[in-house]
Amino acid sequence: MKKKTKLWLRIVALVLAVLLLGSILYATLASVIQPANASELDELNEQQEEIELEKRELQAQQQTLAAERASLQDSINALKDDIASVQLQKEEYDRLIAITEEELDNVTRQIAVLEEQIEIKRQEYELAAAEEERRWTSFCGQIRSMEESGDITYMDILFGGVDSFADLLSRLDMVEEVNARSEQLIEEMELVQQEVALAQQALYDAKGDCEDKQLEQEELQREYEALREESTKRIQEMEGELEEKLLTAQEQAELAAELERQSKELEREAYNLLKRVEELERQELMKNAGVNATGTYLWPSSDSYYVTSLFGNRFHPILHYWRTHYGIDIGAAYDTKIYASDGGVVVVSESSYSYGNYVMIAHGNGRYTLYAHMNKRLVSVDDVVKQGDVIGLVGATGYANGPHIHFEIIENGERIDPLQFFSNYVVLD
Repeated sequence: MKKKTKLWLRIVALVLAVLLLGSILYATLASVIQPANASELDELNEQQEEIELEKRELQAQQQTLAAERASLQDSINALKDDIASVQLQKEEYDRLIAITEEELDNVTRQIAVLEEQIEIKRQEYELAAAEEERRWTSFCGQIRSMEESGDITYMDILFGGVDSFADLLSRLDMVEEVNARSEQLIEEMELVQQEVALAQQALYDAKGDCEDKQLEQEELQREYEALREESTKRIQEMEGELEEKLLTAQEQAELAAELERQSKELEREAYNLLKRVEELERQELMKNAGVNATGTYLWPSSDSYYVTSLFGNRFHPILHYWRTHYGIDIGAAYDTKIYASDGGVVVVSESSYSYGNYVMIAHGNGRYTLYAHMNKRLVSVDDVVKQGDVIGLVGATGYANGPHIHFEIIENGERIDPLQFFSNYVVLD
């Protein structure tokens, strides 16, 4: 009896020791695990703060750069307008130069014509003078010849063989007529000379006017050419300035693209950190709530094991084109129960255009399951569920042509074929 009592005491003591050791181990593990999670969360929070600071600095750089780019673009637009304006001025100078060149050609042709006419008048004047000289010389020569030959003299004309006073008067009239005729011829020739001289002078005056106009046009042409050269030089300078500004704009665009890339990288990093924090918080929530995620998957329906559509590429029954099917479809009757495939925390419980009413559960360690086209959702976000809990009822909401469960499994951010975890199903063609 004593031996049995001692044995019993030893067993009780051993059990108490085991219980005591278990409590000590639990406390130790809790003290180790909890600080580890807290430490990781603190570290992640610090990283998030650093990322937020970097994002604010990056946003400030982007805002400054955006203002600089806008200012530079305004400057580029203004410079382009200036170039266009100066180009119009240059084209106007080109037009004026063409006009002055045409005027110069006209004046040059006029001067050439006037020179020809002046030469003609000079020849006419010389001919008139020569004719006057010839006639005068001929007249004088006739008188001189008569006197030198001795046949008749001026006195003979007047008094030689005068028969009467009337004869004398007649001879006087003849002499006067001869003299008058000679004078008339001389006057006519002098008048011709004067007319030719006046015409020649008019031509010289016209030529002088043309030469003055020619000088004016040449001066205008030099001014226009100088202005055109100045405009061309200004355009070249502005085009060089524009090229520099465009190069700067390109550099700023590249910098903006780099800042955008960095911003997206920070966003991705922040998103990943946020997801990590959420995952740790969900794990903490599941641990505190006593959730036991088994790491295995339960078939989400107890009423149907018929798979009506497989995972992968398929011809969509509603949209009528080929696209990837990210889960499987389990045919089931309306309002039959949908079960949580594993224990976890509800992270999505909402309605969408394509999924209809759907629920998404986080199971920890990057594992998620999704259930779509529900007629009714029976859980809300942050609800803790166990494997096999009812989370909704079968329906045909969203893109569905009949009641069924659209079931997805996501591990480490990638959708995978759920059927690899099951064998008790039938695929319907």
